[in-house]
Amino acid sequence: MGNLAVPADRKNFYRRKRETQLIDFELLLKTDDLESVAARIIESSYEEVDFMRMDTLDRLLDFIYFKVQTGYMYIPHMAYATKRMMDRELESKVIDLLNIHLYPEIVLKLLRFFTRNINNSDSNLFFACLIKSEEIVRSIYDTFLLFKKDIFITDPNKRVLNVKRIQQFSSKSEIKLSSPLDACARLKYILEFFIINQNVNSIYSREDLLLSRGTG
Repeated sequence: MGNLAVPADRKNFYRRKRETQLIDFELLLKTDDLESVAARIIESSYEEVDFMRMDTLDRLLDFIYFKVQTGYMYIPHMAYATKRMMDRELESKVIDLLNIHLYPEIVLKLLRFFTRNINNSDSNLFFACLIKSEEIVRSIYDTFLLFKKDIFITDPNKRVLNVKRIQQFSSKSEIKLSSPLDACARLKYILEFFIINQNVNSIYSREDLLLSRGTG
């Protein structure tokens, strides 16, 4: 029996998929202009239709997380210790890539990371330190307000619905993993860090982050 021919369009799909999985982000950031880098990453992410697997944006965030995690301590305040990359040129390019060239596609990916990061929430500041865009900060604040309202929903399944959507968890996943109070507290920590690290007065104040205040 002869070999079955694989259609050209399917061949191209699998070739692009292999290329995406093997992207050297560090090399890419150092050799290409950021607009082209962003276009390639976004295009590759759209091509990956398997929602059970990480797409290119997910792998980019993993790469960034690793580079920051292996960097040096940065402590603008004793309660908000984080880290920064050893390679300052790479860090600068990552900041521009996240805040300018990958907006708005990167927003939901960041929110998913923040809300899923249950066991090591302090490391959320690894990404928070790289966020400079008012639009991204506002998206995080708006999500904080959404979760804050959800805290008061009496039905336990409805109460966790918005958190699960951001986390991209199954509707059947454990409720305890998607508490809006816990998720709200994690975002509050990030938003407090922004107050220390940059000017966010046009978006919110420290008083706006109080969980004891009504949602209005």
